[in-house]
Amino acid sequence: MLTEQWAHRFFEQSTEPYVILGRDGVLLEANPAFGHLVGLSLTSLRGMSLQDFIPTEDAAVLFAKLGSGSPTSCTCRWRQPDGSWLSLSWRITAASESEPLYCTVRQAAEPSPAPWPESDYLPFGLYLVDIRTRRVHYVNHRFCQLWGITALEGTIHRGELTHDEVIEHCLKAGDAAEFLRLCAAPDQGCVPGLLEDEARLSDGRTLRRLSTSSSVAGDAMRYRLFAFEDVTERKRTQEALHRSEESFRRLIDRAPEGIFVHTQRRFIYANPTLLRALGYDDPAELMAKPIWSIVHPDDLELVKDRVHTAAVKGELAPLREVRYLRRDGTWYDAESVGIPIEFDGHEAVVVMARDITERKQAQSQLLQNDRMVLAGTLAAGVGHEINNPLTYVMANLASALESVNRLGAELTRAGERGPASVAWPATLQDTEALLKEAQEGAMRVRNIVRDLKFISRQDEERREAVDVRQPLDFSINMATSQLRHRARLIKKYESVPRVHADGSRLGQVFLNLLVNAAQAIPEGNAEEHHITVWVRAGPPGSVLVDVSDSGCGMAPAVRSRVFDPFFTTKPVGKGTGLGLSICHSLIRKLGGDITVRSELGRGTTFTVTLPTAPDAVPPQVAPVAPAPHAERRGQVLVIDDEPAVGRSLARIIGMKHRVTVVNNGEDALAVLTSGAPFDAVFCDLMMPGISGMDVYERVRERGDGIAERFIFITGGSYTTRARQFLERVPNLQIEKPFDVESIHQGLGQLLGASGGSE
Repeated sequence: MLTEQWAHRFFEQSTEPYVILGRDGVLLEANPAFGHLVGLSLTSLRGMSLQDFIPTEDAAVLFAKLGSGSPTSCTCRWRQPDGSWLSLSWRITAASESEPLYCTVRQAAEPSPAPWPESDYLPFGLYLVDIRTRRVHYVNHRFCQLWGITALEGTIHRGELTHDEVIEHCLKAGDAAEFLRLCAAPDQGCVPGLLEDEARLSDGRTLRRLSTSSSVAGDAMRYRLFAFEDVTERKRTQEALHRSEESFRRLIDRAPEGIFVHTQRRFIYANPTLLRALGYDDPAELMAKPIWSIVHPDDLELVKDRVHTAAVKGELAPLREVRYLRRDGTWYDAESVGIPIEFDGHEAVVVMARDITERKQAQSQLLQNDRMVLAGTLAAGVGHEINNPLTYVMANLASALESVNRLGAELTRAGERGPASVAWPATLQDTEALLKEAQEGAMRVRNIVRDLKFISRQDEERREAVDVRQPLDFSINMATSQLRHRARLIKKYESVPRVHADGSRLGQVFLNLLVNAAQAIPEGNAEEHHITVWVRAGPPGSVLVDVSDSGCGMAPAVRSRVFDPFFTTKPVGKGTGLGLSICHSLIRKLGGDITVRSELGRGTTFTVTLPTAPDAVPPQVAPVAPAPHAERRGQVLVIDDEPAVGRSLARIIGMKHRVTVVNNGEDALAVLTSGAPFDAVFCDLMMPGISGMDVYERVRERGDGIAERFIFITGGSYTTRARQFLERVPNLQIEKPFDVESIHQGLGQLLGASGGSE
């Protein structure tokens, strides 16, 4: 038992020599200090008689003392192994004639120290009492201090107080005597074994008690040994710690962030906020489950790297966006940080995750608002750019119609006067020129609309390998109306690797920088000013894009705040102060940076630094696929809910191929299941009822190979499903408005790959 082990260690490790003697003078037990004093091993001492070591004349005096019933002292000589004599002073104590004798031994030449001095320095009070006689055999100084009876210490040492008298004095000190009880009740025996309890005394102190029954070998008498410790401060500290832990637990449970703890990659704690966010009602539903079960599959590798950083390396996993899966299969965005800790004695990781869904929605709206500001800035210019080609498209078409009518009238009269009277060549040449100009204008309108779609795209961010020159050219095209009357545009494009970015987001950044550059230059003197766009290689792993202007420049005070939200030097109503702040946020989010250099009167340069895509190489211009040498005749199906579009496609390809046109998904499925061997299928993506996507999926399920011959024509993927569909399928895709060349090129690829029908 714990206390018996402690008492035994005290006896063994004490530097005070102790001996337990039988009434016949036989050595029953001795501690190492006594063996060291007399120079003999404990094994050789046990069972030996004092007469084996003490001269006869001294033995007679000593044995006479052994028969005394009260504590006594004597001095005698002890023969050492080398034959010399050692003078020893013995202090002998016995409770009754049936008890063994307890002796302390010292060299007689040494000054006599106070009884039991070693135990006086222990941090706990010791109290040894005879259960049957209720005599107190041993106390130390700390016990007397704890119970407020230090004045009686000497009296107790001399054996002059019984256990009941000690209790009486403790009661006078105002403390509970029940804490010193020997038995459960006066008529019951001593409680066996080790007892451990605590009591709060009347003066506010808390004492911890360990007590155990003990016996001496060869003696049936039982004793009770007490050890008392003042644990008041410890209890206060523990209670304060407990209150702190309870407060901390309430704080964690009520925190607005989702918090969970995992060890060995499994949940061991999740707070209510996380449970609500994930759609769980009971923490037990998550406990012991793998943490991967709440991670979006696309973020799994990222999270595994972060867990390795925190759990294996013992380092902080820094703040990062992670998508968490809810119980119903949906997901939400969160900012997550992982911290290595010790939890319940085990190495663990605590993860704090803040739901940022609403914030991202607000950011998305803010980005869209910024696009709307840009759209407002560019609206007049874009309208001008579109109206110009539309003007001559409409005029030329009207003239072409007039020429055709005139030609028809002349042909009618020619029937009366003869063919030679009609000016066919000149009339046809004029008509051809008008139609060519109309076609050129229509292509310009198409390109303007394409650039607008690219800049204003509201899809989720999609990072991929991007040729940085493409979004830059789109932005330049969009800003042409702003640049034309203010400065000359200088483009310096070096060969650079692709960057890892979202092309639409880059287009928004570049458009902001170009518009700002134009607005820094006054109108009316374009030849004297320039705006330079320089694409160049940066430090390893990066690409640099400079947008420089020769405008008014910025003062240091303005330059230091240029990326601050809502900071603007423009007049009220001319700007929100968010454009450059959003640019800075977008580029930093892509893992890049944007910096500015500017001096008053000397212009400004913004430098955008972008990370290269993994395994990036400089983009190469793709060679134009050669047209088939001899395009064979094929059978083609056209599916489009706009009859005019269907007729246009039929006119483009109908001169060389057999064409079937249908205007809805239901008719398309009927034709495709009729057994007709189509070599190519031009299919509109978005149609009411059964969409082009539905037609494709049903045909693909049949497995007859026709699904591989689909060419999708689309005016823009306006839904999430449509966008994901186009990203997934390998088929050719042609955007509206299409040109004749792209139609023939796509058809030529399919006819070269399939057997066709003759």
